[in-house]
Amino acid sequence: MRELPMLDTAKCNGCGESVVLCPVGCLEQRGNLPWLVRPRSCIACTVCEVVCPVSAIRLKPLVSSN
Repeated sequence: MRELPMLDTAKCNGCGESVVLCPVGCLEQRGNLPWLVRPRSCIACTVCEVVCPVSAIRLKPLVSSN
């Protein structure tokens, strides 16, 4: 099952740590929030989830539209 990072915008403080530390560069900062600009590049390594100081980003299973 493929997982992708999902952001809780209510918790996010816009620190940018997840963007800077993503090993495959699938996240970018847009204003004060990170966003998943290249979802196919995500390797579900959990770095973004681990480095987030406010637990605003979590890996969640990708829901299939089948």
